[in-house]
Amino acid sequence: MNLIELQNKIHAQNVEIGWWDEPRSFSTITNLGVSENSEAMEGDRNGSMDDHLKQYPMPVVELADCCIRTLDYLGSVGNDRYPAINDVYKEYRVNAFDFNLALSTRMLTQAWYWTELEPNTAYAKKCLKESILINWKMIQDLGYDPLQIILEKVEYNRTRPDHKRENRQKEGGKKY
Repeated sequence: MNLIELQNKIHAQNVEIGWWDEPRSFSTITNLGVSENSEAMEGDRNGSMDDHLKQYPMPVVELADCCIRTLDYLGSVGNDRYPAINDVYKEYRVNAFDFNLALSTRMLTQAWYWTELEPNTAYAKKCLKESILINWKMIQDLGYDPLQIILEKVEYNRTRPDHKRENRQKEGGKKY
């Protein structure tokens, strides 16, 4: 499965289960990605296993969650190309988790900047794609297959009670 197929699978599933019923600002989209990266940092600091995919370390799953959110957004805007998966951002450092996580977060915030403050859609998309590639490589550096983790998390998300449209519409339900 290539990244376009993965992006389209994720986006179609999220449309089907209602994540796109209400519009969200681009600021919300990028902040959600940043929050996933923050959770990856916490998991790394604590050495935690993931709460949902219990067989994996939390940082691996949270990096995948950031990819899922970003791929979903790119699917929503009809993205039709990615750089080669090995064309990781030039400043990437092998086995430098904190540094690379900061790079990924920087790319998310740059995408926000180039969408909200200095509109340049092409450059914003480039930044989002680089964030995905950075997280993808980080998952590999941690010894896991990013595609496998993402697909397992997407499947898990498909059946989660808190992700069901009717539960999200309840007071206190998950909105994003």
